[in-house]
Amino acid sequence: MIVDPVNHTSKFVNHDVSVNLDSTDAFEGPEKLLEIWFAPDEHCLPYGMPESGLREIPRQVWEQVLDVVQCKVLSVVSSSKMDAFVLSESSLFVFANKLILKTCGTTTLLVGLGPLLDAVSEYCGFPKDKQPWRVFYSRRSFMFPDRQKHPHKSWKDEVACLDNKFANGSSYVIGDVQKDHWYLYLAGPSDDCTFPRRTVPGSTLGASGSVSNGTSITNGHNLSADAPFDDETLEILMTDLNPVHANQFCSDRIPGVESNNMSSVGAPADDEDPGHDQGNIVTKLTGIDQIYPTLKQTVDSFCFTPCGYSCNGVVNQGNYFTIHVTPEQGFSYASFETNVPAAKYGMSNADVIEKVVNIFRPGRFSTTFMRNRNEDDESDPDSAFSFRCLPSKLNGYQRTERILYELGDYSLVFITFEANRALK
Repeated sequence: MIVDPVNHTSKFVNHDVSVNLDSTDAFEGPEKLLEIWFAPDEHCLPYGMPESGLREIPRQVWEQVLDVVQCKVLSVVSSSKMDAFVLSESSLFVFANKLILKTCGTTTLLVGLGPLLDAVSEYCGFPKDKQPWRVFYSRRSFMFPDRQKHPHKSWKDEVACLDNKFANGSSYVIGDVQKDHWYLYLAGPSDDCTFPRRTVPGSTLGASGSVSNGTSITNGHNLSADAPFDDETLEILMTDLNPVHANQFCSDRIPGVESNNMSSVGAPADDEDPGHDQGNIVTKLTGIDQIYPTLKQTVDSFCFTPCGYSCNGVVNQGNYFTIHVTPEQGFSYASFETNVPAAKYGMSNADVIEKVVNIFRPGRFSTTFMRNRNEDDESDPDSAFSFRCLPSKLNGYQRTERILYELGDYSLVFITFEANRALK
């Protein structure tokens, strides 16, 4: 276990898996992304859940769930707000009130739904017959859909699998189906009510039937009304990476060999593991650690052999960003995802997109930005500040598509760009 006293994080490294991992046969970069919320925030967990919420589930149990999904844990960084897992195929983030599981390749993410929900029930006391507060599942169109395993061979099968677990689901196909497009599934309780909230430690019941800090504990309370929340996710999905930029994510390391001829370049090894060591170097050389101008971050990176890269960034304890790269020419791909509010660091979403795109210089890319609407937003979602701060143009690129959706209490914008010429 490695402790970072500056950013108050700790790190576990699975040496047996990370040293011997060989990604020679990796091919499908676009990820499947599942996000499940059991409450709006950590302070209003449902009755019966422990104070630590989903973080009560032991790492060994997550490893069993991920075995069903067909991926392995390489390392885990823990802060006061989350556990961030770097996986052999992408990432897992576990907060007290929600989880985010993102897997690439031919992983069977939705097959793991049953074991995942069983673990939440067994270790967190969440009733099996209750609907989670919010469910999101999304993915870009696959490059090689015929190589996927059931139920991921078709969107119809994926939706059927999700509908089998969740009620009130809605599914969408966004973008030109003849080109790169995006799939989205949403589900949640029909009346946005669940069951009594877990009592806040140290709180007292007032005459009105609420705890003294204003938190209702009545049966069937409305979680949205009790806990106003801010939720936003920015994704950048990039293909046809510039070869020079893509080659930064290739490695000559031999699986099973623990020495690394780059360990003296750029940064010292922090975990005596060659994949993580070289990942740390690449993170610094490419400027990934400079996307957000803050020292309050811990970036856990891994370079695969012969090529590929993954990292999780834990920013200011409670926010994250994650990057995954498949640099093989002919089907090169990179993804960036974050819930970091850019404005908090003096940036706009357009600034973040430009920084990320300049690292990879893709031939084309799509951006999705999804955010919950609140009372401060005007009735037109396009007028909200964070949506205005998405780029209409970008140096070297032309916008080819822009689609806006209103989805319940969320707004979504989907934008695609293509390079004007071969980029360097």
